[in-house]
Amino acid sequence: MKCRILPYAAADGPSNMALDEALLAAASTGRPAAYLRCYGWSVPTMSLGYFQRLAEIRADPRWQAVPVVRRLTGGGAIWHDHEVTYALAIPASHPQARPNTALYRAVHAAIAAVLADRGVAAGRRGEGAPRGSAGRNRQLLCFTDWDPEDIVAQGFKLVGSAQRRRHGAILQHGSLLLARSDRVPELRGVCDVADLPRSPEAWSRLLAVRIARALGLDPEASAVPAAIRDRASELERTTYGNAAWNEFR
Repeated sequence: MKCRILPYAAADGPSNMALDEALLAAASTGRPAAYLRCYGWSVPTMSLGYFQRLAEIRADPRWQAVPVVRRLTGGGAIWHDHEVTYALAIPASHPQARPNTALYRAVHAAIAAVLADRGVAAGRRGEGAPRGSAGRNRQLLCFTDWDPEDIVAQGFKLVGSAQRRRHGAILQHGSLLLARSDRVPELRGVCDVADLPRSPEAWSRLLAVRIARALGLDPEASAVPAAIRDRASELERTTYGNAAWNEFR
């Protein structure tokens, strides 16, 4: 199965989330093709999980005046600052599109392998780890929460991901923290636990092909198809750039 690898780009929150959903829409048409992109954020932005309440974010003085966008996916809030985000959309016909943890594990293992190539010993947190994500005790921020599928190094969570399904297709997107942000100094990135350059463009080149091949996909560099670009522009205008969406909870 072909996997179209879209070029690295940095954009604001509404634009990024709109393009991710447009990739899911393309993957859900039944055509046997996958899409993958790694990207940055032109403005540091808080993304909320679909089910989170905006009031909980705004109650913390750190987040009262920052840009906020609501994701299509669940999970905890992410402060997108010094990091690289990936978005993968696979059709229902892909073997790992079935509802289980296989896709998380395959993608996260590919990212951990990239880290290992760079001298960083990182791996899956695992089932036996303590966790604070049960029911009402779930942490507000994704990277202070605990999940067995997290990728961790030296006790710090480096990778967290979330999914959304549509007609059997899956959008999975997630973040690799590269470096500490002044707003969340308690979190560390891969370039804090190892002496590595923190260019998101460089990391995106390392990640994209490794993720595609880990899923048995045939990577092919591609511009954003016109139909996907048009759908993303529509979603940015009607949904992700709209206060009614971002503030509905």
